[in-house]
Amino acid sequence: MKYSFLDSLHLDFLEQMRERLISFYEPHVALDGGGFAWLGEDGEPLAEKGSQLWIGARMTHVFALAHLLGQPGAKALAQHGVDFYAGGPGQDKEFGGWFAQVGGDTPSDRKELYGQAHVLLAGSTAVLAGLDGGPSLVDHALELLENRYWVEADGACIEDFDRAFTCADAYRGQNANMHLTEALIACWEATRDALALERAVRIARRIAGPAASIDEGSWRLVEHFDASWGKLPGYNRDYPAHPFRPYGSQPGHWLEWAKLLMQLKGLGVDEPWLLPAAERLFRGAIADGWAAPGGFVYTVGWDGKPVVDTRFWWELAEGVGAARLLWLETGNVYYAKWYEQIWAFIDAHLVDQGGNWYPELDAQANPSTNTWIGRPDLYHAYQATLYACLPKDKGLAAWAATCPRLP
Repeated sequence: MKYSFLDSLHLDFLEQMRERLISFYEPHVALDGGGFAWLGEDGEPLAEKGSQLWIGARMTHVFALAHLLGQPGAKALAQHGVDFYAGGPGQDKEFGGWFAQVGGDTPSDRKELYGQAHVLLAGSTAVLAGLDGGPSLVDHALELLENRYWVEADGACIEDFDRAFTCADAYRGQNANMHLTEALIACWEATRDALALERAVRIARRIAGPAASIDEGSWRLVEHFDASWGKLPGYNRDYPAHPFRPYGSQPGHWLEWAKLLMQLKGLGVDEPWLLPAAERLFRGAIADGWAAPGGFVYTVGWDGKPVVDTRFWWELAEGVGAARLLWLETGNVYYAKWYEQIWAFIDAHLVDQGGNWYPELDAQANPSTNTWIGRPDLYHAYQATLYACLPKDKGLAAWAATCPRLP
């Protein structure tokens, strides 16, 4: 097969993959008490995991996208998610924000930016999908961002609070702020809130802007910071495979930022560092992160050498998105070829016989469960199947809202 975004057979392949992904998650992912489940290998909920905010908000976003694209049954699932977070049990009506985990063995009332950011993404997509409660979800998320998380002097957000917002964690992270950038872009497209786009640019400039430098290794973005945004390059050295805060730098995040920077540029943000930073991030990920037999290693040290050589599903999904948008901006065949090569690896190694994606592969590209168990996440895989059709001047939901049926 030719894995080219210019090839009609590839587009058919992606549509079939979308259908198989939805068919795996749809039957059991919506929990009776509200929210969405972390599914096991067999597609059944893992009861001990409860309803986790980052998963539930992402599921809401994906099913809203699927509804925009005409997927039968997707609207009800998306509405299920909106109802849970817009006044339902997932929302903390006393102190504001959303609970990190409802139910399961370890329920949590922490107010982590990572999850709150994904609520803004879900709400923004829900607005474009015309779902009841979508505007309310966006309004609450923006109010929370303004009153609790955003620090104007930093041009970025606080990472984490206790339930009542009385104590802020001293840690600052690029990961949660990166996903907030994604959500703010989606919010701007859904609402035309100029402040949302302005803040997306400011976060991007702080975290990804340094990659535009011609200095060797400038693409190795710092992941962890203290409360004053001082760099913490040795953070979690003793826990290098942490699923959210690993030691070192993550090539998958360089790809994700490359994609986001091209989205900002496509939306008309006129800043000269956007394209050079995105290109250096993508090429750096190929140079440091792509390793035989394929896939991107999870982390590298500050010398660019692998620290954790496990491959994860989300890195590859972000790789095809970044490659597509960089090709649209530059016309450089280099990016088209890498789009094809990444998809070829996904199809050969990451997709199981049912069409779902393994979340993790070892260094030999065999399925593994050292960090991730089951099938927790539909978001990255589903979005990966849409990038081939994405224009450079629209995000996924904004495009889907104007293209109700795929070509």
